[in-house]
Amino acid sequence: MVDFKCFYWLLTCTSLICVCSSQDCIVSVIHKMKQFEEELLDTKVGILRIEKKVLNTIDVAITSLKAELKESIQEQVREAMAEILQGESLQDMVKSQVVSDLQHLKQGYHQMKRQLRHVSRSLKDFQDEKDEFHESVLKKADVWNRENSSDTCVRDKHRLEIELQKFDVTAAELKADIKRYMALNETCQSQMLQMKTALGASSCTPAPVNLTTTSRPPVSTTSVMTPRPEEEKSRILIAPAWSNTQHHFRQLNIHSNSLSVYQYHTMKQVGYVAYIAKTKKLLIGLRIPPKIVSSPLDTSHVTVLREGVDTYGMAVDEDRDIVFIATDQPQKSISRMSTQGKDFTTIIDLSKYGSTPWQITLDTRRKRIYGCNTGTLFTVTYDGQGLATLATGRHMYAVTLDQTAGVLYYSIDKKLMNMTVSNNVSTEVTTLNASPWNMRLYRDTIYFSGWTTNTVGVVDVTYNTVASTLQSISMNGAHTLLLCLIP
Repeated sequence: MVDFKCFYWLLTCTSLICVCSSQDCIVSVIHKMKQFEEELLDTKVGILRIEKKVLNTIDVAITSLKAELKESIQEQVREAMAEILQGESLQDMVKSQVVSDLQHLKQGYHQMKRQLRHVSRSLKDFQDEKDEFHESVLKKADVWNRENSSDTCVRDKHRLEIELQKFDVTAAELKADIKRYMALNETCQSQMLQMKTALGASSCTPAPVNLTTTSRPPVSTTSVMTPRPEEEKSRILIAPAWSNTQHHFRQLNIHSNSLSVYQYHTMKQVGYVAYIAKTKKLLIGLRIPPKIVSSPLDTSHVTVLREGVDTYGMAVDEDRDIVFIATDQPQKSISRMSTQGKDFTTIIDLSKYGSTPWQITLDTRRKRIYGCNTGTLFTVTYDGQGLATLATGRHMYAVTLDQTAGVLYYSIDKKLMNMTVSNNVSTEVTTLNASPWNMRLYRDTIYFSGWTTNTVGVVDVTYNTVASTLQSISMNGAHTLLLCLIP
C-alpha cells in the first residue's frame, strides 16, 4: 500500500492561514483540513478492501487452474497408454516379449548346431588328411631307411615325427572345441527348458516349440485353401508389387509348406510389407498415393501413419521402437520413425550415392544398417555415420542378416552370396533361377522372390542348395512379389 503524504497540504494550509486576516478564516481552514483527513482514511480503508478481494480472486483462479491442469495431464496419460497398448493388455505384451526372447534363444541354438556340424565335418576331413599324411610319411620313412641308413635319413624321419605330433595337438584342440560346443548345446537346451517351464506357469502359455528338425514336404501349388486357425504358425505373407490391379495377399504356411489366400487384405500399388512382432502389426508401404499404413495382423483395418513417403524397404528394431525406411520419395534416403509413425526424420541422404535404396536389414547389436541400391551393398550406422561400400555388382536388390552367426546374405544378379560381417569376406552360396528381389531368413532357410517373376524360391543355407520353388503365383499385373516373414 502507498502511504499518503500530507506535507503538501500542510504547506497549503499554512499559506492560507497566513493569507487569511481574520479568525473566521482560520477556523474554516482547520475544519476543511479535518474533513480532508477523514476522506483520506476512508480511501485507505477502501484500497485495503480491494487488495484483499484481488488476492482472494487470484487464489481461487490458481486453485481452479491447478485442477484443470491435473485433469488434462491425466487424460493425456490415459490417451498415451491407450495408444501404446493398442488394445492389448500388459500381460499380452509381457507374453509377447517372452516368446520373442525364446525365439532368439532358439535361433542361437540352431546356429550352434550348424557350427557344430561344420566343426565335425572339418574335424573328419582333418583326420582323413592326417591319416593319409601319416601313412605317406611312414612309407617314405620306411623306403628311406631301406635305401639309405645315413644320418640324414634319421634326421628327416625325426623331423617328420615332430610334424605328426603337431598334427596330433591340432586334432586334440579340435576335439576340445567339440566338447565346448556340446557343453554349450546342453546349456542352451537347459535355458530353453527353463523358459518353457516359466511359460507353462502362465495361463496364456503359447504352444510349446518343437525343436526337432523335420524334412520339408513338397510345396502344394494345385489347390488354394484356408488353413485351420490352430495350424497358422510361422508363415510368409506374399503381396503383389506395384500392381494396378487389386489382389488378395497370399501366405506360404511354413509348417506345412502349402499356399493359401490371406483373406484380410486386397491392395494394389504395394511397395513393401514389414511386420512388428511385439504389437502384431503389419507396416505396408503404398506407392500411389505414397504413404505408409499400419494394420493389426489378420484384420482388414488400416491406419495411415505417414503421408508422402514412397518406400521399397523397411526394417524394425523392436527393442528401440524404431522403423528404418529406404525411401524414394521425398528423396532417396534412409529415414526413421517410431512404430506408431511419429518422429519421422532422415538420417542420411543417398541421392548422390547411387540409385534408389531397396531392401534393408538391421544388425541390432552393433546398431548398423545394411542395404542394396542396384549396384552396391552398403552399410551405415543408426545415426547415419560411417557410410561404406561392402560389395558391388549387377542387380543387387535383396539383403538379409543371420545376426546370431554374424553372416550377411545378399545377391549379385542370380548369385546368392554370404559375407562374414566381422571381416567383410564374401563367398558364393549357390546360383538361383532369378535375381532375388526380397529375401527372408527363417532358421536355416532363405525364402526369396524373383525379380520380374511370380515365383518364390527356398534355399537351405546349411547345405547351400535350392530346396524347392513355388512357381507361377497367380497375381496378374504384378511386376514381382513382396515377402513378409511372420515368425
